Amino acid sequence: LVNDTIKQAEVESGVVLINTKHTTLGVVVNEIAEPNLLKDILKHTLATVHEDKRSYRASKGWEHPMTDYTHRCQDNPLCDEIDEDYNAACHIRALTFSHPSVTLPVQDGKVTLGKYQQIALLEFDGRDGSGKNPIRQRTVQIWIYPVEEVTLLKDTK
Repeated sequence: LVNDTIKQAEVESGVVLINTKHTTLGVVVNEIAEPNLLKDILKHTLATVHEDKRSYRASKGWEHPMTDYTHRCQDNPLCDEIDEDYNAACHIRALTFSHPSVTLPVQDGKVTLGKYQQIALLEFDGRDGSGKNPIRQRTVQIWIYPVEEVTLLKDTK
């Protein structure tokens, strides 16, 4: 998607910023194609940041550690959603294991990544839409900043 956007913008050199506008959706650059690594990452995040005992996830046979948090979505004065979930753990996981945005170089009309690097979105508050907990629509922005000339000072391998 990112390279398609760069191609559509007809940019050869510059930087691209990938930004999510959500507090429980993060962006990472990592090795994503290897399925066992994804399982390990998921296992680590769920073991490291315990789930709120009141969350809808905990009520469905949750097999990971749980705790008591105080956060409630409905306590936020800016919240206009009908939402009864307790998702403090989702916010903490997003803060701990991802970024709201990443900036990457563009060279020869494509984002420049390492051999195993890929861009991925990590949703820490995946919802099934049951009850009063709506499935949320997500917005990801791709900002492209073209430059006239790029000078690569050193590329060590």
